[in-house]
Amino acid sequence: MHRIRAALLALSLMAPSAAFGLPAATGVSNPTIVVAIIATLSGPGAMVGQDSVDGFSTAMRHLGGRFANQEVRVVVQDDRGSPDNALAVARKLLEREKVDFVVTAVTLPAMSAMVRTLTESRAFVLNLDAAPASLAGAGCSPWFFQIATPAQAIHEAIGAHLSAEKMRRVVVIGTDAPATDQAVATIRRAWPGEVVEVLRPRHGSTRFTDEMASLRQTAPDAVVNLLTGGMGLAFTREFAAAGLKADLPMIGIWQGWERPMLPAMTEAGMDVLNVAPWSPDLDTPLGKRLITDFELEYGRPVTGWVAHGYDTAQMLDAALRATGGRTGDRDALRNALRRAEFASVRGGLRFDSNHFPSVNVYLRRTTRDAKGRPTEELRSTLIKDWHSRDAGLCPMRWTEEPAPGAHPPGAAPKPGAQPPKPPAAAQPAKPKPPPAGQARPAQ
Repeated sequence: MHRIRAALLALSLMAPSAAFGLPAATGVSNPTIVVAIIATLSGPGAMVGQDSVDGFSTAMRHLGGRFANQEVRVVVQDDRGSPDNALAVARKLLEREKVDFVVTAVTLPAMSAMVRTLTESRAFVLNLDAAPASLAGAGCSPWFFQIATPAQAIHEAIGAHLSAEKMRRVVVIGTDAPATDQAVATIRRAWPGEVVEVLRPRHGSTRFTDEMASLRQTAPDAVVNLLTGGMGLAFTREFAAAGLKADLPMIGIWQGWERPMLPAMTEAGMDVLNVAPWSPDLDTPLGKRLITDFELEYGRPVTGWVAHGYDTAQMLDAALRATGGRTGDRDALRNALRRAEFASVRGGLRFDSNHFPSVNVYLRRTTRDAKGRPTEELRSTLIKDWHSRDAGLCPMRWTEEPAPGAHPPGAAPKPGAQPPKPPAAAQPAKPKPPPAGQARPAQ
């Protein structure tokens, strides 16, 4: 049952030229399509990388191991959570492999270290985790596509939720890092209320006595929790033990509230809201199949990272069907990626002119399923068709002719039609309030 995961982990320890062949028929008109995956498969970030790879592999099995009936070869490498190693792995892959696509699922420092090397290689980069902010604006690249829902979308959706709930004063807790400052700035842009305090516990903290005292003294309308991993788990449990959960609503970010993390939170993690790019009860054409097959194969729950990986393989198949399976014409392939039409398990995905995604962002609540297992319940769509505010700063303009048969999702193809240019500062859609009587679950 776990053969694919075991194979991938083994490959992460092999030479950079190592690869695995998924079941495939020989390509009918061109050599093998090569996809390199650089992911964190060991160390603290291994959950993100492994889920991304396994989500991609699940989609490949659903596609019969082929893109547009062409043979696919996948090369998987572990950056081990190191920016220096990520750059070294990228360089060796590009030297030894004729790579068409590079799928990345690494930390922001690692992505920053290797992104220029990757984009200068003329391989298309499909990113499944955080990306340098400049790539959404003036530093956008015709070779880079952001697949993962950006952090900015999650933080804007938090602001939309605070507005819908008429929250006036909140406290934000996050690590002492630039990402916390960026999150606070985004929330403030999307919500007219006041961030009365930003709590910054020491990195790696597992006790939050001072933070609990500050929350009692400040008495905000809500606390926005940006902590993830062990810190997020410890804070959630102490928050409940301190008696604050019953009176102070908490809203988190999805990376700290995925289903594999919930059992360790016990009851302290139940009935808490979080903002996410995906939910297990989201009704999409391929969603149930993904959950059933993934959990049967790997024996663990699907996460948002799995959904990102699954969408990536589906998108590549759609793009290559539009080019007839050909990868040699890079301009035609780029146009096909831009306009790829496929059934996203996240409820829809299309690209703006900066190659960042327009996607939905959801509000979830932690709960238990009929068997008593911790899970997520979809509450509402906070933002529909989110757009990056920086898209107007990107100098790319889609002036090329679309690839044959390609057209924007949901629209009929029109000869010579150009994609719409997103506004310079797209605003989030008006949030849809939760159903009456469920605006603020007990926390």
